Amino acid sequence: MRSVLERIESVPGNCTLGKELSASPITKIYLCVFNNIKSIIRFDLEAASHLALDRLNEVSILQSINHLDLAPEILYSDTEAGILIWRYIVGTEPNFSQNKSKQNSLYDLGSSLRSLHCIPAPKNTIDIFSNSMDLYQTLLDGPSEKLLFKDAITLYKELVKDGTQKVFSHNDLHQKNLLWNNKYYFLDWEYAGLNHPCFDIASLVRSFELNQSQINELLQGYKANSDFSQMNGLIPWIKFIDYLEEIWKISLSKILNNIAPIDN
Repeated sequence: MRSVLERIESVPGNCTLGKELSASPITKIYLCVFNNIKSIIRFDLEAASHLALDRLNEVSILQSINHLDLAPEILYSDTEAGILIWRYIVGTEPNFSQNKSKQNSLYDLGSSLRSLHCIPAPKNTIDIFSNSMDLYQTLLDGPSEKLLFKDAITLYKELVKDGTQKVFSHNDLHQKNLLWNNKYYFLDWEYAGLNHPCFDIASLVRSFELNQSQINELLQGYKANSDFSQMNGLIPWIKFIDYLEEIWKISLSKILNNIAPIDN
């Protein structure tokens, strides 16, 4: 895959690269000015092409929900080149350990998540969660790794037997993928698709290490103006999240071991 500096030249119009904001084995993210608009630009790295990611699906989802103001506005995308540009939003990452007011509250987060889950699944939305699990199964080849996957998938199949209808879900909720600016914005929709609603909720509980009082506040916000009340079984969902995090780390390590170093 071409370097970031080579790919920036392919972006039409005027795009000036700024400060690097974050780097992972999968993507690099920078500030930029795109056609005189302060923006964020994301570059896929080589590892992204080996994951069960559907960038066309991601862009389609973001475009279809743009009017709901739950995510930043997409300004440009080139899925073949692994480039996505969205409008910069001023805001802060939530930190509930320091939350002392109703602003940036867990109640508001629960309400925002409920709004997300109530979105009719955009046309052609895929079950990318299942696709990802299929990929991880092919990568985990040692006895202990196969046992880990078996335990995880057995638990997941048991959890989804409760009859709850799958909803449109983010599937990757943690502090870095949330932004607060008088409301919540959800970032990085690469895993968005259909899933059990408890998956997103349990992801927030695990990511922020919420205590029981905080969980109650989150669920109160989620259940407001809703008849959804099946929220008593979060503990096994959190266990599944832990399984999935370990599976993800092992899978990514195997992918990185099989690809060439990435240029800047």
